[in-house]
Amino acid sequence: MTLSVSVILTTHDRPEPLGRAVEAVLAQSRLPEELIVVSDGREGVSEIEEERMARQARAAGVEFHCRRREPPSLPASRNCGMAAATGDVLVLLDDDVVLSREYLRRLVELYEADRAGAVAGIGSLPVKWVYRTRGGRLWTALAAAFAVNRWAPRVVSARYVRLPAGLRRRLRPARRLAGGGISLRRPVAAANRFEEAFTGYALGEDTEFCYRVGRKHPLFLAPELQASHEVAPAGRPDMRDRGRMYLANMLHIARNSVEPGVGTVMLFAYHLIGMVLLSVGSSVLTLRRAYLDFAAGLIAQLLRSIRSGMRSMLCAS
Repeated sequence: MTLSVSVILTTHDRPEPLGRAVEAVLAQSRLPEELIVVSDGREGVSEIEEERMARQARAAGVEFHCRRREPPSLPASRNCGMAAATGDVLVLLDDDVVLSREYLRRLVELYEADRAGAVAGIGSLPVKWVYRTRGGRLWTALAAAFAVNRWAPRVVSARYVRLPAGLRRRLRPARRLAGGGISLRRPVAAANRFEEAFTGYALGEDTEFCYRVGRKHPLFLAPELQASHEVAPAGRPDMRDRGRMYLANMLHIARNSVEPGVGTVMLFAYHLIGMVLLSVGSSVLTLRRAYLDFAAGLIAQLLRSIRSGMRSMLCAS
């Protein structure tokens, strides 16, 4: 059975990265049947840009749709695209993720090899250029040492799936898939939506979605799927606000998408301590204030959360 593919590209006032992402989709060796661009930016996608993308898609034989929505919310934009998509497989991309030419061909091969339909979602790990540097690799190693995200759900349904022989070395069970490269079977997307309580830039919305959905539906990582995350600076909050958002959203995820318990609390606390130390250390080593701002925002939000919790306890008593 040949599966149809819908690619959903979410964007927020970043026309140049969006143009590169669209060109990469339309240069695939296996083209999608449908390309949906969802814009929630202040400026939106201009008529000239929309017509150019539509013309490129028509030339490639790909159906094209452009949706505009507001207010800014990455989860709501993803949900908008998923609701409009008609493909058997939905591929969710950020506007600064560039696919390798064979990406969709290999992705469809993986889904079609799963004839029982047990695989609910497949993701890639879009590689940021910074992680190719020595400093980026050091950050990754230290983050692992500080148990970053080790408080994730212990129940991962993908671990209990017996894959066909041809997929066992190609797919790995995953707790989390990176938001810039998630794909889902359409019935799974129809039954599960991204958390729209995370507004705007919505840091961590992919983590929340995968932790929640992955407990019921098997999600896998496919290392062979190659994509580049060409991080675009536009549309991102400043580092202090990102620190505040990071803690607030991680607390929401820990409360609602992870099994409660003393172990979870301890690992979460260790994770936060590690993030502060990593950010301060990076600021000292690179002489960049941005890392220090992130740590300051994280600590400010932590204190705010503690005060709020104490007020709730006093009021309840």
